[in-house]
Amino acid sequence: MPKPDISTVASKKPRETAGSDAFRAFDFQMNVSIARILDLHQAGENYVAFFDHHDDLILFVGDGEDSELSFYQVKATTELTWTPSRLAYRASKGDLPRSIVGKAYYNVAQFGPQIRRAAILSNRPLNATLGDDGTPAPHDGEIVLADLCSEDHLTLVNSLEKDFPGAFENSHTKLLMFERVPFDPGSHRATVLGRILSLLERIHPESVACASPFYVALLAEVGRCTGDKTKSPSVVELKKRKGLGRDDVNALIGQVQGRVKTVIEWWPGVQSELIEDGHRALAVERIRGKCLGYWSARRRGEREATDLSDAIRTIMAGTPLDGMDSVLDAAVALKGHGLAEPSSELFDLQSALIVELMESMK
Repeated sequence: MPKPDISTVASKKPRETAGSDAFRAFDFQMNVSIARILDLHQAGENYVAFFDHHDDLILFVGDGEDSELSFYQVKATTELTWTPSRLAYRASKGDLPRSIVGKAYYNVAQFGPQIRRAAILSNRPLNATLGDDGTPAPHDGEIVLADLCSEDHLTLVNSLEKDFPGAFENSHTKLLMFERVPFDPGSHRATVLGRILSLLERIHPESVACASPFYVALLAEVGRCTGDKTKSPSVVELKKRKGLGRDDVNALIGQVQGRVKTVIEWWPGVQSELIEDGHRALAVERIRGKCLGYWSARRRGEREATDLSDAIRTIMAGTPLDGMDSVLDAAVALKGHGLAEPSSELFDLQSALIVELMESMK
């Protein structure tokens, strides 16, 4: 047998893909949860979200007696549609409840009928009938399962009675809901990023540049909350370990707004100055390329770039630049302190000075 190479690996079918399928489902769950939080944040609501605690997502919305508690079970699927039978399907073995609808109702049984909803969220719609007049259930939006036709409703009730023998209350099915969220599992990240752009643009037009780092920070926070399995002995500890509220999201926005901006973000200002100084389009583009080259080399930890960065910052610390309005003038002033031209083909001294000067102004 010949020695295997990459083409050999590519040509053979994997034994199983459950791991990647599970990751996609988990990633979808986190992004759907983030989207729900962003909607509440943009609407100005006061909220606290808990992740993977009693259910995939729990939301407290409002304050005091006016607050609402909602539970969300997030289901990503490649199947064509959901049906009442699929929601009611019960495995032959295992602890009760065994059905999807039963696991949603469990939150009603645990916390009582004063909750706002116990919902199932999915990327695929529910193929069911509303009422006995034959009205099809909507493709998008929230469906109250108690509003289904008698046949579909009975399918769910029969399953719930088996999941909760002697403890099921039919009137509480008005709290059970199904909602199709219009997120494609393959592009849900782009959908959430679009909502982030909308939110940040309302805060300040320049804040849209923070969209990607804010998304990464928010995803990391949700992942941290979801992965924390430590038992929390108090409400304060529970919020710290598993919760994310309005103040927490505002703090994340403040953090990404205060970070050092990238070349892409601050370049337009430098470009305008270069053009005013008489630089033509090709020259401006070359300087931009060298700025990116220096920035990338420094991020990779290349010795010449990091040494030059240290030297420039040392000189900047002892050079009064506060009265200068021009990055080009400031670069000239710093050059006069004996800085040597680097040997790299990726960047030059001017580009390094521009990057360091622009990053010093947050």
